[in-house]
Amino acid sequence: MFDCFNSICEGRCACLRWVFCKVSFLVLFVGIIPCSCSPVMSPELKQLVTNQFVPVDTFLAITNGTSLGEVKQQIGSAVRHQFTVWHDEHTWTLIRSFIHTGEDEGYVFYQLLFRDDVLLKTIDSFRMETEEYPYEGTTATRIKSWDIEDMKYVKKAIEAPSVTPEQIRARIRSARDTMDAHKKDGNIPAIVGHIFARNFLARAEKGYPANEKLREKFDGCRASCGMTIREVDLLYSEPLHTFTTKNRNLARVYGDNRYLGNAVDSFLVFPYVAVLFEEEKAVAIYSDGFFCNAWYPDMPSWRR
Repeated sequence: MFDCFNSICEGRCACLRWVFCKVSFLVLFVGIIPCSCSPVMSPELKQLVTNQFVPVDTFLAITNGTSLGEVKQQIGSAVRHQFTVWHDEHTWTLIRSFIHTGEDEGYVFYQLLFRDDVLLKTIDSFRMETEEYPYEGTTATRIKSWDIEDMKYVKKAIEAPSVTPEQIRARIRSARDTMDAHKKDGNIPAIVGHIFARNFLARAEKGYPANEKLREKFDGCRASCGMTIREVDLLYSEPLHTFTTKNRNLARVYGDNRYLGNAVDSFLVFPYVAVLFEEEKAVAIYSDGFFCNAWYPDMPSWRR
């Protein structure tokens, strides 16, 4: 998950048809499959996937001072919780959303920072520390693990400069230019795309509805600072993993390990949620890009 998140954090545009064709396996390596060779996606699945992305005008209509509840109503399933923490006498919440560029089904993403449930600013992505590790005779790069009580990335988000609507529109224009420049690159013979896309689409028709239910259940926005362990357990069910921190506080990881690797785009798979407690009260909730894999040693390999 972190490798994918880091790629997005570098500001690269992506192709929404990757999602539609996992429908993503083919396109990740060979480009967009001509629509004439692709099986038809059901209206229900198409709407479910489309709802994960925000039209640019809808996103830019969100202004500072808007409540978190109002934003969730405006963009619905496109809210992807990152963290909620108690820091400096305030509750801070960060969410991110994929923004549909409106052309060639590309997207970019930005993050919204709330202080005490009121939108403070829109921020861009930022880099997390990386490390190299051995992988199949060579090396690969991944996000470096951090302690759940380490606030460095939370502080980085709080201190990040705000971005303007003009900057967002400029990024989207750049994404469109990139898609235009490469839209014909990597196409494969139609018959090959047709054979594989049908199989992936059949999996997606089952996987995305299941994923959406899990995304709704394990939405980090459902929890709040000050909740008791019992209250959080009632939200997310029994934890998958519990551990004690260096400062002798309790942390619990919630989620579901069911396999959706061949059915749902990796960027959209439902998150795990980690909650840090002090004196049995929640002080931090982390998910999605702010969930560290090291906090859950038994995480299935396909989620790493």
